Amino acid sequence: MASNDITMDNLGDKIFEEAKVAAGSKYEIVKKYLKAESEKLAITLRMISDGVAAGEITQAEAKVLLNQQKLAMASVLTASEGMGIVLAQDTVNAALNVGASFINGKIGFTLF
Repeated sequence: MASNDITMDNLGDKIFEEAKVAAGSKYEIVKKYLKAESEKLAITLRMISDGVAAGEITQAEAKVLLNQQKLAMASVLTASEGMGIVLAQDTVNAALNVGASFINGKIGFTLF
């Protein structure tokens, strides 16, 4: 997905769309969690972007915040019956890939 299709306003939806594709046949198992987790990831990415722009969040802090959200998202998905660790991580990675160049461009360094 081209990062020019992504805005701060639609980031959560774009993350959800890609995570849904990555979940594949397991989507039905995680659908009640995936939308909320996608939006939480988008909120974290917006917070990082805003915080870095305001000089309130360092690169190191940004990486910690992102890692915490990635782990939380993977934990929720893995806890879903039938969702294995590898598929959960693949789903998280797909969600992250959606906004990588968009967010990295906003903050001026490679966060992920």
